Amino acid sequence: MRKFLTLALALSVTASAASLAFLGPKGTYSDQAATQYAAAHDLTVGTVYPTITAVGQAVVAGETPFGLIPNENSSGAFVAETSGLLAKGDPGWRIIGELTLPISNTLLVKPGTNASDIRTIISHPQPFKQSAGYLAANYPNVTRQEVASTAAAAEAVSKGDGTSAAISAPAAATVYGLSVLAADIQDDKHNATSFWAVQKADQAFPERRPNRVLVMLDTQPGDARLGTVMGDLRALGFAPRNVQSWPLGGRLGGYRFVLAFDSEHGMPLTRVQATLAPLGKAAILLGAYRK
Repeated sequence: MRKFLTLALALSVTASAASLAFLGPKGTYSDQAATQYAAAHDLTVGTVYPTITAVGQAVVAGETPFGLIPNENSSGAFVAETSGLLAKGDPGWRIIGELTLPISNTLLVKPGTNASDIRTIISHPQPFKQSAGYLAANYPNVTRQEVASTAAAAEAVSKGDGTSAAISAPAAATVYGLSVLAADIQDDKHNATSFWAVQKADQAFPERRPNRVLVMLDTQPGDARLGTVMGDLRALGFAPRNVQSWPLGGRLGGYRFVLAFDSEHGMPLTRVQATLAPLGKAAILLGAYRK
């Protein structure tokens, strides 16, 4: 399967252009995930972007053929910025793969900083959720500052006065010259984050027999389309995995859903597409790949 996906990607873009953009700066979990995904799919780790939104925009604009976007954490749930993009409607990109990365939250400080010196802890919102119990027990009165990425937090600490700490990936310690004050501070020791590999929406899905599909569906009050999609995909052998939803605005009862489905063996992509076709623009096949 990996050989097939690699071949499909190679047909989509030239070898020199087959790069994977990700959320930076260097030293983020996204950096680690991008390195792993690129190595597994014969891609080059590409441009670093400052936000998840910017990664998606770069893919849509054709600045990069592929991007890697964090989606869901086992402790902190769905990543807010990614969900926010989906809440607005068709993001202009499609999901063609996924990688799950074990997360080890590490408390980093400037060399010489002690726990008693810390007045501010800096991180992305997700690690604050993932390490809430640890922080409540050890730093209940310390100010928290949210930034765009865990590496941005490490960078801020490296430039600070020695009274701040960052919750970041272990790799950021080397990148920014910091010391590890505490390791594995996440409350769930099996903590993990999933990342989506995405490409521009007008490109064909490389996987022809996906066993995971995601559908964006808009429903109006009183219509039966949600039940129709659930039932039709179940008939193809897909079981619901998770659901996100947001109100469409206007009358109560209108919602935008992103529905994820899994199948044990997969199903031809053409059959999935044919199943959704009668719903027209109300349903978008947002992702199709093998997990």
